[in-house]
Amino acid sequence: MLNIKSILLIITTAVLCCLNTASANLKSSAVRSSVVKIYATMQKENYAMPWQGGRTGGGTGTGFIIKGKRILSNAHVVSDARFIQVQKDGDPKRYNASVVFPGHDCDLAVLEVDDHSFFDNTKPLKFADEMPTLNDEVFVLGFPMGGARLSITKGIVSRIDYSVYTHSGVDLHLVMQVDAAINPGNSGGPIVFDNKVVGVAFQGLMWGDNIGYGIPLPVIEHFLDDIKDGTYHGYPELGVHPFNARNPAIRKHLQMPKAMTGSIVSYVDPLHSAYGHLKARDVLTSIDGYEIANDGSVRLNGEDTDYSELIERKQFGDKAQFKVWRDGAEIEVTVPLKVSDDPFIYRNLYDTPARYFIKGGLVFSPLSSELLRAAKATQDSGNSHYLLYAAEFAKIDGFYKERNEFVVLLNVLKHESNTYSDSFRQGIVDTVNGVTISELKDMKDAFTKQENGFHVITFLGIDNKLVIDSEAAEQADVTIISQYGISEPSRLESK
Repeated sequence: MLNIKSILLIITTAVLCCLNTASANLKSSAVRSSVVKIYATMQKENYAMPWQGGRTGGGTGTGFIIKGKRILSNAHVVSDARFIQVQKDGDPKRYNASVVFPGHDCDLAVLEVDDHSFFDNTKPLKFADEMPTLNDEVFVLGFPMGGARLSITKGIVSRIDYSVYTHSGVDLHLVMQVDAAINPGNSGGPIVFDNKVVGVAFQGLMWGDNIGYGIPLPVIEHFLDDIKDGTYHGYPELGVHPFNARNPAIRKHLQMPKAMTGSIVSYVDPLHSAYGHLKARDVLTSIDGYEIANDGSVRLNGEDTDYSELIERKQFGDKAQFKVWRDGAEIEVTVPLKVSDDPFIYRNLYDTPARYFIKGGLVFSPLSSELLRAAKATQDSGNSHYLLYAAEFAKIDGFYKERNEFVVLLNVLKHESNTYSDSFRQGIVDTVNGVTISELKDMKDAFTKQENGFHVITFLGIDNKLVIDSEAAEQADVTIISQYGISEPSRLESK
């Protein structure tokens, strides 16, 4: 008769054998041969001196083969890349590749390889039908720092949550947290459960031990479905700022029945889908048949998640059906979903040439995430608070109207024609020679005019005017362009 120690030994041995078998199966399967190393030579735009390119640099990441003889990876692995090569594990040859679909809002990208013989003896990885559950064991494959060969690490799924994707800096999507090591170079590699892909490794927590994040199936599927028509459109935005309905005074004020739950609309973004359909003070009680709790969550696949996840899973052109408590009565509201090209959302910029306009040494550029970072870091002109205010409250306070973007005095290239102009740096341009500036392209025509021989520039929130001699500015242009090594005095379009 077996004793307790013998039974425990048998169970332990069986468990270890199962784990070893799973690991061996992974290593011997087509999974390994379908994971590739990506080499990228990058050149980030120089938004401080937009007329010249930034420094070049190199980096490596990971990708994996998917159907259609394509490679899926992170957008941040190949952003601003000037030259890309890919290499299979165990194959010394590198193959030229290019990005065909960058998704900067979800940090995913699809690459194509010039020479299709690259795909010989490979099989596309399959995606799982559903997400793993908490505590499921997963493998992370990639080419992290510390070696040249393929690395495989093992961990468990510890959390499914929402988080900001650092690549764009503003977009929130679903993330899968794992305790497997995810280091630089792992980015773009598959996270595998039962030999099928359940996520894409994309970022880690620098100050945490073994806390890594993967882009989960719903986000991957949304991206791949989006590009089926040959164009990546991006995520539709509902544009609703929520407020939870727990406060008894607010519930009473809105005449909400005692048993009613929902999320209160505090503000509707004028450039997004909900505008004209939902209103401030609306109470959203359900979406697509899912009841919304007072904290804005819905019960989805056995888990509580924010109702915005149901919007996340839709494509542009789809509709969201809401039940809404408005003015003491429940109504149904259908919101057609659109992808808005919102110039007042300041995502990190990639693969986009910096735009600028120079006149008399005054360098103008559109407000961007890079300018905002500079404003937060330096605050040396006395005008940086205008940039921060514009970024946060332009739409809420309504002064975005009649503007397609904010044009900023980025810098002053020193010359006697622009003496004493420094105090206007980081100011947002309102008018030039009486012409309202709604976008950078307006600067060119505005500077063809003058006011009594002078160029007069006004700025939002600044009482003083910047005045320069128009003839002196014209003469200075030639000198300044030569002295500062400027190839062209303006770039008004992102080509």
